[in-house]
Amino acid sequence: MLGAIIGDMTGSIYEFKPIKTKDFDIFNKLTRMTDDSLLTIAVAKVLMKHYPIDYSEESLKKIQDDLIKEFVLTWRMNIHAGFGAMFFEWCRKVHQEGIIERPNSYGNGSAMRISPVGWIANTEEEVKILSKTVTEITHNHPEGIKGAEAVAMCIFIAIHGYSKEQIKERMVKEYYPEIDNLDFEDLVKNYKFYATCQRSVPQAIYCFLISNSLEDAIRNCISIGGDCDTTAAMAGAIAEAYYQKDNLSKFEEDFLYYMIDPHVEKLIEDFHKMIGSQKFDK
Repeated sequence: MLGAIIGDMTGSIYEFKPIKTKDFDIFNKLTRMTDDSLLTIAVAKVLMKHYPIDYSEESLKKIQDDLIKEFVLTWRMNIHAGFGAMFFEWCRKVHQEGIIERPNSYGNGSAMRISPVGWIANTEEEVKILSKTVTEITHNHPEGIKGAEAVAMCIFIAIHGYSKEQIKERMVKEYYPEIDNLDFEDLVKNYKFYATCQRSVPQAIYCFLISNSLEDAIRNCISIGGDCDTTAAMAGAIAEAYYQKDNLSKFEEDFLYYMIDPHVEKLIEDFHKMIGSQKFDK
Protein backbone atom coordinates (compact mmCIF):
# COMPACT_ATOMS: atom_id res chain seq x y z
CA MET A 1 0.00 0.00 0.00
CA LEU A 2 2.82 2.44 0.84
CA GLY A 3 4.52 1.61 -2.46
CA ALA A 4 1.31 2.42 -4.33
CA ILE A 5 1.01 5.78 -2.59
CA ILE A 6 4.65 6.70 -3.24
CA GLY A 7 4.29 5.68 -6.88
CA ASP A 8 1.12 7.71 -7.31
CA MET A 9 2.55 10.81 -5.64
CA THR A 10 5.77 10.62 -7.63
CA GLY A 11 3.90 10.26 -10.90
CA SER A 12 1.33 12.95 -10.10
CA ILE A 13 3.38 15.76 -11.68
CA TYR A 14 4.41 13.78 -14.77
CA GLU A 15 1.08 12.19 -15.80
CA PHE A 16 0.50 14.77 -18.54
CA LYS A 17 4.10 16.00 -18.79
CA PRO A 18 6.18 12.94 -19.73
CA ILE A 19 9.90 13.33 -19.12
CA LYS A 20 11.08 9.98 -20.58
CA THR A 21 14.04 9.68 -18.20
CA LYS A 22 14.84 8.08 -14.84
CA ASP A 23 16.87 11.13 -13.85
CA PHE A 24 14.51 13.34 -11.82
CA ASP A 25 13.98 14.54 -8.26
CA ILE A 26 11.70 11.99 -6.63
CA PHE A 27 11.16 14.23 -3.58
CA ASN A 28 9.54 17.03 -5.54
CA LYS A 29 7.48 19.38 -3.36
CA LEU A 30 4.79 19.58 -6.04
CA THR A 31 3.82 15.92 -5.70
CA ARG A 32 0.37 15.13 -4.31
CA MET A 33 -1.94 12.24 -3.66
CA THR A 34 -4.33 11.69 -6.55
CA ASP A 35 -7.33 9.39 -6.82
CA ASP A 36 -4.95 6.41 -6.95
CA SER A 37 -3.77 6.95 -3.37
CA LEU A 38 -7.09 8.12 -2.03
CA LEU A 39 -8.99 5.10 -3.30
CA THR A 40 -6.24 2.74 -2.12
CA ILE A 41 -6.71 4.24 1.34
CA ALA A 42 -10.48 3.85 1.00
CA VAL A 43 -10.09 0.15 0.19
CA ALA A 44 -7.75 -0.30 3.15
CA LYS A 45 -10.17 1.42 5.54
CA VAL A 46 -13.07 -0.80 4.57
CA LEU A 47 -11.07 -4.03 4.66
CA MET A 48 -9.71 -3.07 8.08
CA LYS A 49 -13.27 -2.55 9.28
CA HIS A 50 -14.18 -6.09 8.18
CA TYR A 51 -10.98 -7.83 9.28
CA PRO A 52 -10.65 -10.77 9.64
CA ILE A 53 -12.44 -11.21 6.33
CA ASP A 54 -15.44 -13.52 6.27
CA TYR A 55 -15.77 -14.86 2.71
CA SER A 56 -19.46 -15.69 2.94
CA GLU A 57 -21.69 -14.11 0.31
CA GLU A 58 -23.46 -12.02 2.92
CA SER A 59 -20.22 -10.63 4.38
CA LEU A 60 -18.74 -9.85 0.96
CA LYS A 61 -21.91 -7.94 0.11
CA LYS A 62 -21.46 -5.87 3.27
CA ILE A 63 -17.89 -5.07 2.20
CA GLN A 64 -19.21 -3.85 -1.15
CA ASP A 65 -21.89 -1.74 0.52
CA ASP A 66 -19.28 -0.09 2.74
CA LEU A 67 -16.92 0.41 -0.20
CA ILE A 68 -19.61 2.23 -2.14
CA LYS A 69 -20.11 4.60 0.79
CA GLU A 70 -16.36 5.09 1.30
CA PHE A 71 -15.69 5.67 -2.41
CA VAL A 72 -18.41 8.30 -2.62
CA LEU A 73 -17.20 9.98 0.58
CA THR A 74 -13.64 10.02 -0.75
CA TRP A 75 -14.87 11.56 -4.01
CA ARG A 76 -16.92 14.20 -2.20
CA MET A 77 -14.04 15.19 0.07
CA ASN A 78 -11.45 15.29 -2.74
CA ILE A 79 -13.45 16.24 -5.81
CA HIS A 80 -10.45 17.66 -7.70
CA ALA A 81 -8.13 14.71 -7.08
CA GLY A 82 -8.18 13.54 -10.70
CA PHE A 83 -10.92 10.92 -10.67
CA GLY A 84 -11.62 9.32 -14.02
CA ALA A 85 -14.73 10.44 -15.88
CA MET A 86 -16.61 7.14 -15.46
CA PHE A 87 -15.82 6.89 -11.77
CA PHE A 88 -16.74 10.55 -11.26
CA GLU A 89 -20.13 10.00 -12.89
CA TRP A 90 -20.65 6.78 -10.93
CA CYS A 91 -20.08 8.66 -7.66
CA ARG A 92 -22.32 11.52 -8.74
CA LYS A 93 -25.19 9.15 -9.52
CA VAL A 94 -24.83 7.33 -6.21
CA HIS A 95 -24.62 10.59 -4.24
CA GLN A 96 -27.21 12.72 -6.02
CA GLU A 97 -29.64 10.18 -7.46
CA GLY A 98 -29.19 7.12 -5.29
CA ILE A 99 -28.45 5.05 -8.41
CA ILE A 100 -25.90 2.28 -7.93
CA GLU A 101 -24.73 0.78 -11.20
CA ARG A 102 -21.94 -1.64 -12.08
CA PRO A 103 -20.22 0.04 -15.02
CA ASN A 104 -18.74 -2.21 -17.70
CA SER A 105 -15.36 -0.52 -17.24
CA TYR A 106 -11.89 -1.83 -18.01
CA GLY A 107 -10.12 1.30 -16.84
CA ASN A 108 -6.93 0.92 -14.84
CA GLY A 109 -8.59 2.48 -11.80
CA SER A 110 -9.45 -1.04 -10.72
CA ALA A 111 -5.78 -2.02 -10.51
CA MET A 112 -4.36 1.15 -8.99
CA ARG A 113 -6.30 0.79 -5.71
CA ILE A 114 -6.11 -2.99 -5.19
CA SER A 115 -2.88 -3.35 -3.18
CA PRO A 116 -4.49 -3.85 0.28
CA VAL A 117 -6.09 -7.04 -1.05
CA GLY A 118 -2.71 -8.59 -1.85
CA TRP A 119 -1.58 -8.04 1.72
CA ILE A 120 -4.76 -9.07 3.53
CA ALA A 121 -5.67 -12.29 1.67
CA ASN A 122 -4.39 -15.60 3.07
CA THR A 123 -4.63 -17.76 -0.06
CA GLU A 124 -4.63 -17.29 -3.81
CA GLU A 125 -8.32 -18.14 -3.88
CA GLU A 126 -8.98 -15.40 -1.35
CA VAL A 127 -7.00 -12.97 -3.54
CA LYS A 128 -9.30 -13.74 -6.46
CA ILE A 129 -12.52 -13.54 -4.45
CA LEU A 130 -11.61 -10.38 -2.57
CA SER A 131 -10.16 -8.68 -5.63
CA LYS A 132 -13.38 -9.28 -7.55
CA THR A 133 -15.44 -8.10 -4.59
CA VAL A 134 -13.53 -4.82 -4.40
CA THR A 135 -13.42 -4.33 -8.15
CA GLU A 136 -16.76 -5.22 -9.69
CA ILE A 137 -18.76 -2.44 -8.05
CA THR A 138 -17.09 0.08 -10.40
CA HIS A 139 -15.25 -2.08 -12.97
CA ASN A 140 -17.40 -4.99 -14.08
CA HIS A 141 -15.69 -5.68 -17.41
CA PRO A 142 -13.56 -8.88 -17.50
CA GLU A 143 -10.46 -6.82 -18.33
CA GLY A 144 -11.05 -4.52 -15.38
CA ILE A 145 -11.43 -7.48 -13.05
CA LYS A 146 -8.38 -9.22 -14.56
CA GLY A 147 -6.15 -6.17 -14.20
CA ALA A 148 -6.94 -5.75 -10.53
CA GLU A 149 -6.51 -9.45 -9.86
CA ALA A 150 -3.15 -9.56 -11.64
CA VAL A 151 -1.71 -6.77 -9.49
CA ALA A 152 -3.16 -8.23 -6.29
CA MET A 153 -1.79 -11.66 -7.19
CA CYS A 154 1.67 -10.23 -7.89
CA ILE A 155 1.66 -8.64 -4.45
CA PHE A 156 0.43 -11.79 -2.74
CA ILE A 157 2.95 -14.15 -4.34
CA ALA A 158 5.78 -11.63 -3.85
CA ILE A 159 4.99 -11.51 -0.13
CA HIS A 160 5.00 -15.31 -0.09
CA GLY A 161 8.50 -15.64 -1.50
CA TYR A 162 8.10 -16.02 -5.25
CA SER A 163 11.11 -15.01 -7.31
CA LYS A 164 10.83 -12.51 -10.14
CA GLU A 165 11.18 -15.37 -12.61
CA GLN A 166 8.26 -17.16 -10.97
CA ILE A 167 6.14 -14.00 -10.83
CA LYS A 168 6.81 -13.32 -14.50
CA GLU A 169 5.96 -16.90 -15.43
CA ARG A 170 2.63 -16.68 -13.62
CA MET A 171 1.74 -13.32 -15.14
CA VAL A 172 2.67 -14.36 -18.68
CA LYS A 173 0.87 -17.68 -18.44
CA GLU A 174 -2.26 -16.60 -16.59
CA TYR A 175 -2.79 -12.90 -17.32
CA TYR A 176 -0.64 -11.01 -19.83
CA PRO A 177 1.45 -12.97 -22.36
CA GLU A 178 2.58 -9.66 -23.90
CA ILE A 179 4.87 -9.02 -20.92
CA ASP A 180 7.30 -11.44 -22.57
CA ASN A 181 7.71 -9.07 -25.53
CA LEU A 182 8.05 -5.73 -23.74
CA ASP A 183 11.31 -3.80 -24.06
CA PHE A 184 12.29 -0.91 -21.81
CA GLU A 185 13.99 1.25 -24.42
CA ASP A 186 11.06 0.78 -26.78
CA LEU A 187 8.63 1.80 -24.05
CA VAL A 188 10.65 4.93 -23.23
CA LYS A 189 10.60 5.87 -26.89
CA ASN A 190 7.09 4.90 -27.93
CA TYR A 191 4.76 4.28 -24.97
CA LYS A 192 1.86 6.74 -24.73
CA PHE A 193 -1.02 7.47 -22.38
CA TYR A 194 -3.43 4.56 -21.94
CA ALA A 195 -5.95 4.42 -19.10
CA THR A 196 -7.09 0.83 -19.73
CA CYS A 197 -5.96 -2.17 -17.74
CA GLN A 198 -4.85 -4.07 -20.84
CA ARG A 199 -2.55 -1.24 -21.97
CA SER A 200 -1.07 -0.29 -18.58
CA VAL A 201 -1.09 -3.23 -16.16
CA PRO A 202 1.38 -5.34 -18.23
CA GLN A 203 3.70 -2.33 -18.50
CA ALA A 204 3.53 -1.70 -14.76
CA ILE A 205 4.33 -5.34 -13.96
CA TYR A 206 7.21 -5.24 -16.45
CA CYS A 207 8.63 -2.08 -14.83
CA PHE A 208 8.69 -3.96 -11.53
CA LEU A 209 10.26 -7.07 -13.07
CA ILE A 210 13.25 -5.14 -14.47
CA SER A 211 13.77 -3.07 -11.30
CA ASN A 212 16.36 -3.43 -8.55
CA SER A 213 14.43 -1.65 -5.78
CA LEU A 214 11.11 0.01 -4.96
CA GLU A 215 12.49 3.37 -5.99
CA ASP A 216 13.86 1.94 -9.24
CA ALA A 217 10.49 0.38 -10.14
CA ILE A 218 8.83 3.76 -9.72
CA ARG A 219 11.53 5.51 -11.75
CA ASN A 220 11.03 2.95 -14.52
CA CYS A 221 7.33 3.82 -14.70
CA ILE A 222 7.91 7.57 -14.76
CA SER A 223 10.50 7.21 -17.51
CA ILE A 224 8.20 5.37 -19.92
CA GLY A 225 5.55 8.07 -19.54
CA GLY A 226 1.87 7.50 -20.13
CA ASP A 227 -0.51 7.30 -17.18
CA CYS A 228 2.55 7.16 -14.98
CA ASP A 229 1.00 7.97 -11.61
CA THR A 230 -1.16 4.88 -12.06
CA THR A 231 1.51 2.57 -13.51
CA ALA A 232 3.87 3.72 -10.75
CA ALA A 233 1.17 3.02 -8.13
CA MET A 234 0.80 -0.53 -9.46
CA ALA A 235 4.53 -1.21 -9.89
CA GLY A 236 5.29 0.46 -6.56
CA ALA A 237 2.74 -1.72 -4.78
CA ILE A 238 4.29 -4.89 -6.22
CA ALA A 239 7.84 -3.70 -5.60
CA GLU A 240 7.10 -2.91 -1.95
CA ALA A 241 5.77 -6.44 -1.44
CA TYR A 242 8.83 -7.93 -3.14
CA TYR A 243 11.65 -5.80 -1.72
CA GLN A 244 10.30 -4.40 1.55
CA LYS A 245 7.67 -6.73 2.95
CA ASP A 246 9.44 -7.07 6.32
CA ASN A 247 11.06 -3.67 6.83
CA LEU A 248 11.11 -0.03 5.80
CA SER A 249 13.81 1.08 3.39
CA LYS A 250 15.58 4.42 3.87
CA PHE A 251 13.72 5.60 0.77
CA GLU A 252 10.35 4.74 2.32
CA GLU A 253 11.29 6.32 5.64
CA ASP A 254 12.31 9.55 3.92
CA PHE A 255 9.13 9.64 1.87
CA LEU A 256 6.99 9.08 4.95
CA TYR A 257 8.83 11.81 6.84
CA TYR A 258 8.93 14.46 4.14
CA MET A 259 5.98 13.77 1.85
CA ILE A 260 3.13 11.89 3.55
CA ASP A 261 0.70 13.26 6.14
CA PRO A 262 1.01 11.68 9.60
CA HIS A 263 -2.61 10.44 9.61
CA VAL A 264 -1.93 8.46 6.43
CA GLU A 265 1.26 7.05 7.91
CA LYS A 266 -0.70 5.93 10.98
CA LEU A 267 -3.31 4.23 8.82
CA ILE A 268 -0.59 2.32 6.97
CA GLU A 269 1.09 1.31 10.23
CA ASP A 270 -2.22 0.20 11.75
CA PHE A 271 -2.98 -1.86 8.64
CA HIS A 272 0.33 -3.71 8.86
CA LYS A 273 0.00 -4.31 12.60
CA MET A 274 -3.52 -5.64 12.09
CA ILE A 275 -2.41 -8.30 9.58
CA GLY A 276 0.66 -9.29 11.61
CA SER A 277 3.19 -7.74 9.23
CA GLN A 278 6.67 -6.95 10.59
CA LYS A 279 7.20 -4.02 8.24
CA PHE A 280 6.87 -1.32 10.88
CA ASP A 281 8.44 -3.22 13.78
CA LYS A 282 11.27 -1.19 15.23
